[in-house]
Amino acid sequence: MKKVVKFLGLFLCMGTFTLFALGSGSSGDKNNSEKVGEVETKQDEKKDSSSENGESKTEKTEETTKDSELSEYHVGDVLTYKGLSITYVSSSDYVSDNDFMQPADGNKYIRLELYAENNSGSDKSVTSFEFKCYADGYECESKYFDDDISLSLSDGRTGTGAIYFEVPQNASDIEIEYELDWLSEKKAIFIFDGNKDSGFVANTEVTESADAYKVGDIIENGSLRISYLKAAEYESDNVFLQPKEGNKYIYIELEVENISDSDKAISFYSFECYADGAHCEGYYGMDDALSATLSAGRKAKGTIAFEVPKNANTIEIEFEDNIWTSSKIIFKYE
Repeated sequence: MKKVVKFLGLFLCMGTFTLFALGSGSSGDKNNSEKVGEVETKQDEKKDSSSENGESKTEKTEETTKDSELSEYHVGDVLTYKGLSITYVSSSDYVSDNDFMQPADGNKYIRLELYAENNSGSDKSVTSFEFKCYADGYECESKYFDDDISLSLSDGRTGTGAIYFEVPQNASDIEIEYELDWLSEKKAIFIFDGNKDSGFVANTEVTESADAYKVGDIIENGSLRISYLKAAEYESDNVFLQPKEGNKYIYIELEVENISDSDKAISFYSFECYADGAHCEGYYGMDDALSATLSAGRKAKGTIAFEVPKNANTIEIEFEDNIWTSSKIIFKYE
């Protein structure tokens, strides 16, 4: 009897928590926030220098796709499963220029480049941790380099990255497993094809999101009032923190006020950036990065920074204001 009472109590607590969580945020819309005003802003060209304008974002492309029927994928093949498509762009041996990252005697590094596109209607992630490699049936060790695939994709977004493994030089059969569904344990297998490139080029012709906010806008979502103060480039004076060739650092500055009756937390980790629709890496070298837990009525100000291509036409930064519904507030970088 005690076990039954304890179970019923736990069930009721979980139900109450779920209703509270769902009721406290937004609906299932992409963005249930609204613009409530504008702030007077003098836009800086750069935080430390001058900047280029980089306008913002991509509108999602809707496609009706069928789940792939293949179980094995070679360079050039496209895996599609529940709205997430992964293109196997290339495979190759990889030579590290890091003296501290070298394969053991008799081994080598291999690299697979992948391109992911999310048209599922909900958020998807693709990370290197979801892949396992087997050489002639034996499990191989994963390796991690600068362009490791680590994508958080909202609907309509894309991203590129690579996965690396250390394998025996004389291995004849190298397979990389990707788990499609942890419930069914269904897997797709990418075959290592040696040094081979599909010639795939991602589409960068994207349209700016219609609901993106611009510098000077003030946005409310029921619990937070967010003032979009500034957008600019950033030049790092740290020789060890510099963008890759062809890239640059950008940031936006926000002021956030808690307009609810309970504490609210906000962090730069809750933001994702997309340049021409493709996922970009965050930059965490700025001293004033936004990170605060605010009691009712309190405010905080801070920056959110990313590394983006210099030639990007549309750059947008998304803030997930509700983890239960994946509702987003989109800021246009300009």
